[in-house]
Amino acid sequence: MDDNSNNTTPEAEVDDQAAEADLTAAPPEAVHPEDPAGQLQAKLEDLHEQKEDLQARLLRTAADYENYRKRTMREREDFRSETEAILIEDLLPAIDTLKLGLKAAEDHPKAEDITQGFALVLEQFKNILGRRGLVEVIPTGTAFDPKLHESVSQLSSDEIPEGHVAETVRVGYNFKDRLLRPASVVVSTGPAGEIEEPPSTAEG
Repeated sequence: MDDNSNNTTPEAEVDDQAAEADLTAAPPEAVHPEDPAGQLQAKLEDLHEQKEDLQARLLRTAADYENYRKRTMREREDFRSETEAILIEDLLPAIDTLKLGLKAAEDHPKAEDITQGFALVLEQFKNILGRRGLVEVIPTGTAFDPKLHESVSQLSSDEIPEGHVAETVRVGYNFKDRLLRPASVVVSTGPAGEIEEPPSTAEG
């Protein structure tokens, strides 16, 4: 018998069995450290999260830009309206003077041709400014409102109720739904009352 055939000692057999037990107990990832399917799934999930984040940022950017565009347009429109209002307000005294001149010219028949020419000019002014948003306010007969009207005097009237506008002295103007100039008016105090005589004292 060959002595080398049984060269394995009992201690060596125990070490081999222990090594096999360690390999059996080891987790799969320890045995197979690379998992292509798992790595691909994780990468897909990460890309999906990045895509959702980019979409959300894109939507926020688009919303911010739209709000900026609307705000810019609104500010530009407000600036243009304010500029127009200042220009038109500067023109109102000239229009008032033109109206007074035409009214005075009505008493001079010889100036009829000139009066008609200036009347056409005034009508053109009113049409142009009206297209821009200017509206005349003649509140005669309506209730007096200190927020809209400027009272210059009071007058008793049998036709106009108390607290109503009896006469419009100067036309008012609204521009694009805002008060540009209040109308100057005379406010009615109602019918004139009879003067009461003081009561006579009884003689003793």
